[in-house]
Amino acid sequence: MKISMRKACYWLVLLMLPCSLAAQEGSKEGSKSPREFVQEFYKWYVPKALNSKITRAWDAALKYKSAAFSHELAQLLREDSAAQAKCEELIGIDFDPFLNTQDPANGYEVGEIKQNDKHYRADIYSVESGKRSEKSRVSADIVENKGHWVFVNFFYSDGGDLLKILKTPRSKCEAPRSSL
Repeated sequence: MKISMRKACYWLVLLMLPCSLAAQEGSKEGSKSPREFVQEFYKWYVPKALNSKITRAWDAALKYKSAAFSHELAQLLREDSAAQAKCEELIGIDFDPFLNTQDPANGYEVGEIKQNDKHYRADIYSVESGKRSEKSRVSADIVENKGHWVFVNFFYSDGGDLLKILKTPRSKCEAPRSSL
């Protein structure tokens, strides 16, 4: 039985179409815009930060949303949390690193997003009583990694940034936690 080249190509395209559609369906996560990624994270995160039963909301973010962070940032945050867990006094970060505050506002929204090469920096504003703050509280630095967005750093209005803070040697633990 002879099959023409045209028919062979036709059948090949028909057979490959479901595979192509399945590949597109699987990459929907990676097709989010930087704004959608940041907004979805903050929509999930802010209620955790406002929950009085959660003392360090960023630990919950590392536990449940670890894929949202670069390997380096996640590792440094885990090290900070582990060191703090072993010590009675404060030796780690003493503010919410994703909100840049000790007292979270009732809401946060993403403002301007600037692109610099492969990095996107999203300004995050606090919102109280429906009014957005004049200045951003923090700027989230994100990049696309293997088809997914990840946070690589957070920059603060005072000129500091989370990676720099986490890489600075912390105070020595003078009062280790007692194990009961």
